[in-house]
Amino acid sequence: MKPVCPRCQSSAVYVMIDSTNHQLIDELLSPAALIGLGVSLCKSFKVHPVIGVIAGTAIATVIELAKLHSALPMLVNKQHRCDDCTHIFSTIN
Repeated sequence: MKPVCPRCQSSAVYVMIDSTNHQLIDELLSPAALIGLGVSLCKSFKVHPVIGVIAGTAIATVIELAKLHSALPMLVNKQHRCDDCTHIFSTIN
Protein backbone atom coordinates (compact mmCIF):
# COMPACT_ATOMS: atom_id res chain seq x y z
CA MET A 1 0.00 0.00 0.00
CA LYS A 2 1.47 3.30 -1.09
CA PRO A 3 1.55 5.97 1.61
CA VAL A 4 -0.48 9.15 1.30
CA CYS A 5 0.71 12.55 2.49
CA PRO A 6 -0.98 13.37 5.81
CA ARG A 7 -0.94 17.10 5.05
CA CYS A 8 -2.37 17.37 1.52
CA GLN A 9 -3.61 13.77 0.94
CA SER A 10 -1.52 13.49 -2.22
CA SER A 11 -0.27 10.13 -3.42
CA ALA A 12 2.80 11.70 -5.07
CA VAL A 13 5.16 10.53 -2.32
CA TYR A 14 8.55 8.92 -2.50
CA VAL A 15 10.86 7.25 0.00
CA MET A 16 13.88 9.22 1.14
CA ILE A 17 16.90 6.91 1.33
CA ASP A 18 19.42 7.31 4.13
CA SER A 19 22.27 4.86 3.78
CA THR A 20 23.91 5.79 7.09
CA ASN A 21 21.26 3.87 9.06
CA HIS A 22 21.89 0.71 7.04
CA GLN A 23 25.65 1.02 7.49
CA LEU A 24 25.29 1.49 11.24
CA ILE A 25 23.03 -1.55 11.59
CA ASP A 26 25.42 -3.63 9.48
CA GLU A 27 28.35 -2.56 11.67
CA LEU A 28 26.50 -3.34 14.89
CA LEU A 29 25.44 -6.78 13.64
CA SER A 30 28.81 -7.64 12.12
CA PRO A 31 30.43 -10.92 13.15
CA ALA A 32 33.39 -9.15 14.74
CA ALA A 33 31.13 -6.95 16.90
CA LEU A 34 28.97 -9.90 17.99
CA ILE A 35 31.98 -12.06 18.83
CA GLY A 36 33.51 -9.22 20.82
CA LEU A 37 30.24 -8.71 22.66
CA GLY A 38 30.01 -12.43 23.43
CA VAL A 39 33.55 -12.52 24.78
CA SER A 40 33.08 -9.44 26.95
CA LEU A 41 29.80 -10.78 28.35
CA CYS A 42 31.44 -14.10 29.18
CA LYS A 43 34.30 -12.32 30.94
CA SER A 44 31.90 -10.24 33.01
CA PHE A 45 29.94 -13.35 34.02
CA LYS A 46 33.18 -15.31 34.65
CA VAL A 47 32.50 -17.86 31.93
CA HIS A 48 35.23 -19.10 29.59
CA PRO A 49 35.61 -16.65 26.65
CA VAL A 50 35.53 -19.48 24.08
CA ILE A 51 31.83 -19.86 24.82
CA GLY A 52 31.37 -16.20 23.91
CA VAL A 53 33.23 -16.72 20.63
CA ILE A 54 31.03 -19.69 19.78
CA ALA A 55 27.82 -17.90 20.74
CA GLY A 56 28.80 -14.73 18.85
CA THR A 57 29.71 -16.71 15.76
CA ALA A 58 26.44 -18.65 15.88
CA ILE A 59 24.34 -15.49 16.23
CA ALA A 60 26.28 -13.76 13.43
CA THR A 61 25.75 -16.78 11.17
CA VAL A 62 22.01 -16.82 11.83
CA ILE A 63 21.76 -13.09 11.11
CA GLU A 64 23.72 -13.42 7.86
CA LEU A 65 21.52 -16.32 6.73
CA ALA A 66 18.39 -14.36 7.61
CA LYS A 67 19.66 -11.36 5.63
CA LEU A 68 20.22 -13.54 2.60
CA HIS A 69 16.67 -14.82 2.74
CA SER A 70 15.18 -11.43 3.68
CA ALA A 71 13.69 -12.93 6.82
CA LEU A 72 14.56 -9.95 9.02
CA PRO A 73 12.30 -6.94 8.58
CA MET A 74 13.90 -3.53 8.52
CA LEU A 75 13.48 -1.99 11.92
CA VAL A 76 13.94 1.52 10.59
CA ASN A 77 11.24 4.11 10.12
CA LYS A 78 11.04 5.09 6.47
CA GLN A 79 11.04 8.78 5.70
CA HIS A 80 8.72 9.92 2.90
CA ARG A 81 8.57 13.24 1.08
CA CYS A 82 5.52 14.62 -0.71
CA ASP A 83 6.16 16.03 -4.18
CA ASP A 84 3.19 18.39 -3.98
CA CYS A 85 3.64 20.14 -0.62
CA THR A 86 7.25 18.99 0.21
CA HIS A 87 6.07 17.68 3.60
CA ILE A 88 8.39 15.07 5.14
CA PHE A 89 6.82 12.33 7.27
CA SER A 90 7.70 8.85 8.46
CA THR A 91 5.94 5.51 8.40
CA ILE A 92 6.67 2.54 10.63
CA ASN A 93 7.64 -0.71 8.98
